[in-house]
Amino acid sequence: MKSMLRIIAITALMGAQLAGAETEWYVGDQQCRPPKNDGTYSAPYDAKEHPGEFPTFPGADKPGWFCSYQREDGVLVQHGNSLTPQQQWLAVWAAGANDMN
Repeated sequence: MKSMLRIIAITALMGAQLAGAETEWYVGDQQCRPPKNDGTYSAPYDAKEHPGEFPTFPGADKPGWFCSYQREDGVLVQHGNSLTPQQQWLAVWAAGANDMN
């Protein structure tokens, strides 16, 4: 009985870790440190993954985190996207799509 409870507990913990791993927050670098998940910015969003689903989740009207700089060799580095998830979705799926460029 104890071993069965251990197996159930381990399975539940693994499931919780997998669910948390799916939520990927912003990625940056040493000059563009990503923000904390404090509600200031929307969660990272890719409109191409949601063709028929206009974003209405909490925070869909908040801007995304954005940071850019020019390296010494002249290369422009960009992290994130300052558009809200709703703006991203409209740019990809509304009439005149692909206006994100």
